[in-house]
Amino acid sequence: MIGSDGDRAPGSVVDGTASSGVAVGGRPVTIDVSMAHCRDVTRRRARNFYYGLKLTPEPKRSALYAIYAFMRACDDLADEVDIEVPGAANEAIERIERFRARMVEAVDRGPEATLPGGPVWPAFQQVVHRYDVDPAHLHAMLDGQCDDMVRRRYADFEQLRDYCYKVASVVGLMCIDVWGWQDEKDAAVGREKAADRGIALQLTNILRDVVEDARRDRVYLPADELARFDLDADELRRQLLSGDVDGRFDDLMGFQLERARSYFHRSNGLERLIQSDCRPTCWSMMRIYRGILDRIEKRPRAVLTRRVRLSGVEKSMIAMSAMFRIFSDS
Repeated sequence: MIGSDGDRAPGSVVDGTASSGVAVGGRPVTIDVSMAHCRDVTRRRARNFYYGLKLTPEPKRSALYAIYAFMRACDDLADEVDIEVPGAANEAIERIERFRARMVEAVDRGPEATLPGGPVWPAFQQVVHRYDVDPAHLHAMLDGQCDDMVRRRYADFEQLRDYCYKVASVVGLMCIDVWGWQDEKDAAVGREKAADRGIALQLTNILRDVVEDARRDRVYLPADELARFDLDADELRRQLLSGDVDGRFDDLMGFQLERARSYFHRSNGLERLIQSDCRPTCWSMMRIYRGILDRIEKRPRAVLTRRVRLSGVEKSMIAMSAMFRIFSDS
């Protein structure tokens, strides 16, 4: 979910990361400064999610900003790495593992500990402890970033689904740690729906960014499914980079769009399982991505020439509609 936002923008936050008494340049970073930093990162970088996150009441809203800023830092460790350059992937993995060690220290030492680092860690550390965020989700996210450094092709959907779970589903599960369940008895079903929602969002990202990924020599669409449409990764990449696609591409996109839509369908009902004050956020983030998927479905070849997106006005209208839905449901 947050991890699936997928917007790549300048201004890495990797160096801006640490705890509630974090020292930067010898000066402590207060929790208020850290939260403000996370809010700014989210406003600048979460071009789709920010519209939904603003609907969350405080203090949960700031908690989600901290989670997003942490996840953005994770992404920045791997984004734009040219894995064709000898040693670049190994260097990126080493950065990820150093980041993981700092994360473990932040989680293990508690919210009052002082750690060296930058301005993300204080807010992150407080949120992880206040909302009892499962550390397994944090590790899974970093594992997904490592996977991106060593795998450029996927044999089948099982491999792709595992990747989507690591980089997107776990983000939704962390959001739910903050949002909370309306009734704890629904938690098991809700977690399944949240995992499916994350996969739906990441599959949408993959279809939207298929050309950009091809430029980075990454083909996420599974090889066995490409073969079903008389394609392989190299031929698909050639078509994407040249813009000279044929009916095989159209058929492949139709198949992939239908699966992404099926995962959105499997996640239906997630909103009613979480606490009512957070439903607008959950629904609006889903609806924005459903809107992107709808737009790709109308013109699949549009992904060849531009990043398919909704306008700011359209996203604002979805956010307003989300508030109305909650009031009418309550």
